[in-house]
Amino acid sequence: MHPASVVRATKRACVKPWVIGLITFMSLIVLAVCIGLIVHYVRYNQRRTYNYYSTLSFTSDKLYDDFGREASKNFTEMSQRIESMVKKAFHKSPLKGEIVKAHIIRFSKEENGVLAHMLLIFRFRSTEDPETINIIIQRVLHEQLHDAVGPPELDPESVEIKKINKTETDNFLNNCCGTRRNKTTRQSLRIVGGTPVEEGEWPWQASLQWDGIHRCGATLINGTWLVSAAHCFRMYKDPARWTASFGVTLYPPKMRQGIRRIIVHEKYKYPSHDYDISVAELSSPVPYTNAVHRVCLPDASHEFRPGDDMFVTGFGALQNDGNSQNHLRQVRVKHIATEICNEPQVYNNTITPRMLCAGSLRGKRDACQGDSGGPLVSADARDIWYLAGIVSWGDECGQPNKPGVYTRVTAVRDWIAAQTGI
Repeated sequence: MHPASVVRATKRACVKPWVIGLITFMSLIVLAVCIGLIVHYVRYNQRRTYNYYSTLSFTSDKLYDDFGREASKNFTEMSQRIESMVKKAFHKSPLKGEIVKAHIIRFSKEENGVLAHMLLIFRFRSTEDPETINIIIQRVLHEQLHDAVGPPELDPESVEIKKINKTETDNFLNNCCGTRRNKTTRQSLRIVGGTPVEEGEWPWQASLQWDGIHRCGATLINGTWLVSAAHCFRMYKDPARWTASFGVTLYPPKMRQGIRRIIVHEKYKYPSHDYDISVAELSSPVPYTNAVHRVCLPDASHEFRPGDDMFVTGFGALQNDGNSQNHLRQVRVKHIATEICNEPQVYNNTITPRMLCAGSLRGKRDACQGDSGGPLVSADARDIWYLAGIVSWGDECGQPNKPGVYTRVTAVRDWIAAQTGI
C-alpha cells in the first residue's frame, strides 16, 4: 500500500480594489508633498548673484602718489585695509552671510581726499526684492562704517552704489591686472605629465610661434606688450615671422596677434643665462576678456620669499627632449632660496642676482622644453597674481637637486619699465 500523498493547498489572498485605490491615492499625496517641499526649498534657498559698483571717499596720511599706482605695494596695502573695513561692516549687519567679495579696482583723486572705486558682490535668495536689497546695502555702509577705525579715514556719507550686470563686472575685473576667473589650481606633479588647465585660469599665458610652430611661452603685461626669455630669440630674430597666440590650446587659439618688434636685454650674452629677458610688442592691442588679460608686474622692491607657493604654466614637453603639448598645463612649485640653489650639489654658485630658483629638490616639479619664456606667478594676500619669474633654464626636467631657474622679474623690473613704459 502506497503512503498517502500530501497535497499542499495554497490559498491566495485577494486584495480588494478599494484598498489598491487608497494606497495609490496616499502615494500620490506623499509624492505631491515631497515635490512641493523640493520646489519650496529650491525657490526660497536658491541664491542669485548681485553685483555693485561702489565709490567711497577717504583721507589718508599717505600721499596719493604712494598708493595710486596699480599693483604697487602701497596700492595693495591700501586696498586691503579698505576692503577689510567694508567686509567688517557687513559682518556686523544682517547681511553677514551674503557678501562674497569687496574688491578695489582703482583709486582717483578728489579735491579733499581720494575716491576708492570698488566692486561689491553678494549672493541673496532669488525671492529678495532688488530695490530693497539696494537700500539695505547702502544703509549698512552708511551706518556701520562710522565705527571703522582708520587709517584711512572713511567718509560713510559719501558711499554710492550702482547695480551692474555680470558683463560689466567681468569688464571691470578684466581691466585689473592679476585677476582670474577659474581658480581650481588642481595639484599636479609637474607640467611634465601634469593636468591641463581650464579657460581663464591663467589668462596672461601666451604662446610664441615661429612660422606657426610653438617655440616659447610669454606673459601678457598690458594690451600690447609681452615678456619672455631672451634665449627664445637667439636664432629666430625676424618679428614678421613670429606670432603670439592666447588661450589654453595652441590649436585652435582663443586669439592670435602678430609681433611688431622684439627687444632683447642688451646684457644677455649666450651661452650665459644671465639677463635672460626680452619684451615683444604686439602688432595691435589685445582686447581683454575673461580668458585673456594681463598679469601684475611687481615693484623692484617687492619681496618673494623662499617657501612661497608659486605656479608655472606652459605648453612644454612631457619629458626631456619631448614635444610641446597642445593644451596648457600647470604645476605648483616652491620658491627656493638662492643660497640653497647655489650649493655644490645643486647649481654650484651659478645662480646670479638676476635668477630665481623654484621647484622641489626632490624633483618631479618643473618646467621643460617649450615652457621657456613663460610665467612663474605668485599671489598676494588679495589673491592678485604677480609675475615673479620667467622660465629660463635648468638641468634637464624635474631631476632631484636640479630645480627650475627663472629670470627674477624684480631684478629686471626697471629695464622692463624703460622698454615698455609699464
